[in-house]
Amino acid sequence: MNTTSKMTNKNAIQYAIDNLPDAPADVREKWANMIAQLEKKSASPKKLTAQQEKNEVLKDAIIGFLTDNAPKGYTVSDMLKEMPELEGDSNQHVSALMRALVLAGTVEKYTEKRRTYFKVA
Repeated sequence: MNTTSKMTNKNAIQYAIDNLPDAPADVREKWANMIAQLEKKSASPKKLTAQQEKNEVLKDAIIGFLTDNAPKGYTVSDMLKEMPELEGDSNQHVSALMRALVLAGTVEKYTEKRRTYFKVA
Protein backbone atom coordinates (compact mmCIF):
# COMPACT_ATOMS: atom_id res chain seq x y z
CA MET A 1 0.00 0.00 0.00
CA ASN A 2 1.36 3.40 -0.96
CA THR A 3 1.71 5.56 2.16
CA THR A 4 1.22 8.82 0.25
CA SER A 5 -2.21 7.92 -1.12
CA LYS A 6 -5.39 8.59 0.81
CA MET A 7 -6.87 5.60 2.63
CA THR A 8 -10.36 5.24 1.24
CA ASN A 9 -12.95 2.58 2.05
CA LYS A 10 -12.20 0.92 -1.27
CA ASN A 11 -8.45 0.89 -0.55
CA ALA A 12 -9.02 -0.55 2.93
CA ILE A 13 -11.23 -3.33 1.62
CA GLN A 14 -8.81 -4.11 -1.20
CA TYR A 15 -5.97 -4.25 1.34
CA ALA A 16 -7.96 -6.75 3.40
CA ILE A 17 -8.64 -8.90 0.32
CA ASP A 18 -4.96 -8.85 -0.67
CA ASN A 19 -3.53 -9.50 2.81
CA LEU A 20 -6.04 -11.87 4.36
CA PRO A 21 -6.00 -14.90 2.07
CA ASP A 22 -7.30 -17.14 4.90
CA ALA A 23 -10.57 -15.21 5.18
CA PRO A 24 -13.67 -17.31 4.53
CA ALA A 25 -15.00 -17.29 0.96
CA ASP A 26 -18.28 -15.62 1.95
CA VAL A 27 -16.38 -12.76 3.63
CA ARG A 28 -14.17 -12.30 0.56
CA GLU A 29 -17.31 -12.29 -1.62
CA LYS A 30 -18.90 -9.65 0.63
CA TRP A 31 -15.76 -7.50 0.33
CA ALA A 32 -15.83 -7.81 -3.46
CA ASN A 33 -19.50 -6.73 -3.47
CA MET A 34 -18.67 -3.75 -1.24
CA ILE A 35 -15.94 -2.64 -3.68
CA ALA A 36 -18.38 -2.97 -6.60
CA GLN A 37 -20.94 -0.82 -4.74
CA LEU A 38 -18.34 1.85 -3.96
CA GLU A 39 -17.22 1.96 -7.60
CA LYS A 40 -20.83 2.21 -8.79
CA LYS A 41 -21.54 5.04 -6.33
CA SER A 42 -18.46 7.03 -7.36
CA ALA A 43 -19.21 6.58 -11.07
CA SER A 44 -22.73 7.97 -10.91
CA PRO A 45 -23.01 11.66 -11.89
CA LYS A 46 -23.83 14.01 -9.04
CA LYS A 47 -27.10 15.89 -9.32
CA LEU A 48 -26.91 19.63 -8.68
CA THR A 49 -29.05 21.15 -5.96
CA ALA A 50 -31.63 23.79 -6.87
CA GLN A 51 -29.31 26.54 -5.61
CA GLN A 52 -26.36 25.19 -7.63
CA GLU A 53 -28.54 25.13 -10.76
CA LYS A 54 -29.62 28.72 -10.09
CA ASN A 55 -25.98 29.74 -9.63
CA GLU A 56 -25.01 28.15 -12.96
CA VAL A 57 -27.77 30.14 -14.71
CA LEU A 58 -26.55 33.34 -13.04
CA LYS A 59 -22.94 32.62 -14.04
CA ASP A 60 -24.03 32.18 -17.66
CA ALA A 61 -25.96 35.47 -17.49
CA ILE A 62 -22.92 37.25 -16.04
CA ILE A 63 -20.64 35.90 -18.75
CA GLY A 64 -23.14 36.99 -21.39
CA PHE A 65 -23.39 40.46 -19.88
CA LEU A 66 -19.61 40.88 -19.70
CA THR A 67 -19.20 39.56 -23.25
CA ASP A 68 -21.83 41.94 -24.64
CA ASN A 69 -20.20 44.90 -22.89
CA ALA A 70 -16.55 44.04 -23.59
CA PRO A 71 -13.91 45.39 -23.15
CA LYS A 72 -15.26 47.53 -20.31
CA GLY A 73 -14.80 46.08 -16.84
CA TYR A 74 -17.58 46.07 -14.25
CA THR A 75 -17.61 46.02 -10.47
CA VAL A 76 -19.98 43.76 -8.60
CA SER A 77 -22.04 46.82 -7.64
CA ASP A 78 -22.28 47.89 -11.30
CA MET A 79 -23.51 44.44 -12.30
CA LEU A 80 -26.11 44.44 -9.53
CA LYS A 81 -27.46 47.75 -10.85
CA GLU A 82 -27.39 46.91 -14.56
CA MET A 83 -28.36 43.23 -14.71
CA PRO A 84 -32.04 42.42 -14.16
CA GLU A 85 -31.10 38.76 -13.51
CA LEU A 86 -29.28 39.83 -10.34
CA GLU A 87 -32.14 41.91 -8.95
CA GLY A 88 -32.56 41.20 -5.26
CA ASP A 89 -29.23 39.39 -5.03
CA SER A 90 -26.62 40.35 -2.46
CA ASN A 91 -23.19 41.78 -3.12
CA GLN A 92 -21.65 38.82 -1.27
CA HIS A 93 -23.45 36.24 -3.43
CA VAL A 94 -22.41 37.90 -6.69
CA SER A 95 -18.85 38.24 -5.38
CA ALA A 96 -18.81 34.50 -4.67
CA LEU A 97 -20.05 33.79 -8.21
CA MET A 98 -17.36 36.07 -9.62
CA ARG A 99 -14.68 34.33 -7.57
CA ALA A 100 -15.79 30.98 -9.01
CA LEU A 101 -15.67 32.41 -12.55
CA VAL A 102 -12.18 33.83 -11.94
CA LEU A 103 -10.95 30.47 -10.60
CA ALA A 104 -12.42 28.75 -13.66
CA GLY A 105 -10.47 31.16 -15.88
CA THR A 106 -13.60 32.49 -17.58
CA VAL A 107 -13.38 35.98 -16.11
CA GLU A 108 -10.42 38.25 -15.37
CA LYS A 109 -10.21 40.30 -12.20
CA TYR A 110 -8.23 43.52 -12.00
CA THR A 111 -7.95 46.46 -9.62
CA GLU A 112 -7.94 50.10 -10.61
CA LYS A 113 -7.95 52.95 -8.07
CA ARG A 114 -8.73 50.47 -5.26
CA ARG A 115 -11.85 49.16 -7.04
CA THR A 116 -12.09 45.60 -8.31
CA TYR A 117 -13.32 45.13 -11.87
CA PHE A 118 -14.20 42.03 -13.85
CA LYS A 119 -14.14 41.36 -17.59
CA VAL A 120 -14.26 38.33 -19.84
CA ALA A 121 -10.93 36.51 -20.03
